Amino acid sequence: MTYFVSTKTVSEASRFSLMSLQTRLADGQKELTTGRLIDVGESLGYETGKTVSLRQEFERLTQITETNVLVATRLAASQAAIKQMAGNAQSFLDSLTGARESASAKATVAAAAKAGLAALTDMLNTTAGGEYVFAGINTDMKPVAEYVASPASAASTSVAAAFLAEFGFAQSDPAVSNISSADMEAFLGGGFDGLFGAASWSADWSSASDSNIRSRISTYELIDTSANANEQAFRDLAQAYTMVADLNVETLNQNTYEAVLNAASKILGKAAQGIGDIQSRLGIAQQRVSNADERMALQVNILTEHINGLETVDPYEASTKVSALITQIETAYALTARVQRLSLLNYL
Repeated sequence: MTYFVSTKTVSEASRFSLMSLQTRLADGQKELTTGRLIDVGESLGYETGKTVSLRQEFERLTQITETNVLVATRLAASQAAIKQMAGNAQSFLDSLTGARESASAKATVAAAAKAGLAALTDMLNTTAGGEYVFAGINTDMKPVAEYVASPASAASTSVAAAFLAEFGFAQSDPAVSNISSADMEAFLGGGFDGLFGAASWSADWSSASDSNIRSRISTYELIDTSANANEQAFRDLAQAYTMVADLNVETLNQNTYEAVLNAASKILGKAAQGIGDIQSRLGIAQQRVSNADERMALQVNILTEHINGLETVDPYEASTKVSALITQIETAYALTARVQRLSLLNYL
């Protein structure tokens, strides 16, 4: 049998050897270009598990860091909105202080209350990244309904019903001027106050969830990273604005008018303290996110160094390997050409 040493067999063997060399050359050139092993498993052997574990931790930290960007954006938007709320509340409180003894200021202070309530609603409906930041975990739902709307909002309807039940006539009735300060104080501390309790607020004003968003900001930290529109401070602000905006203070007698302003001022003071607490809480969350990002950045750098130590190729060694493969391929081409020129006729 001669096929083991035939010209065709030798030629085929050379061809297969050449294909193998070309594959190895392509891999070597890719390693030289990328600086990384083309086949980590084959090159590292038993140490492959180490690089797999390192890469899994690297991806986990990277994913958390990317999520923290969204968390930081939401916290910043929340803080900006709350700062605006606090500023508006202080301005309104200042206007109440100067309007107590001025009958001509009644219409002005009522208009300021309506503007403040509208601004509060806008701030509580703030969005960041397409999500409502004060909606708790219901990030796709608008947290607070507009108070002034057509048809009438549930909140304004409830206020009108409570007023009618308390006094026997509507806010627009001329009889409003006859309401005593004692009767108004009883209403503000009773039926009206109940409209801003948790149950009534959720029924008439808010679609937000009481549960705040919890975010994993590091491999071992899971914290609250939002505030929600149902928090007491926000309800207090709405209550103070509403009592001045929608109880027809322009028509109230002076004593009763002052009773309303006093009640509003007291609630605004309470709201200011609550807002400060929320700002502090969110500020702590912001700091924890920042600290976590710094720690994870250090961890990512360390992991990168270890991964590179395992997977990075020596450029000089890779270059030498490629040069050697090119030489082998050129030799293989030359041998193949010589084999293909062999013919039995040359020996006959």
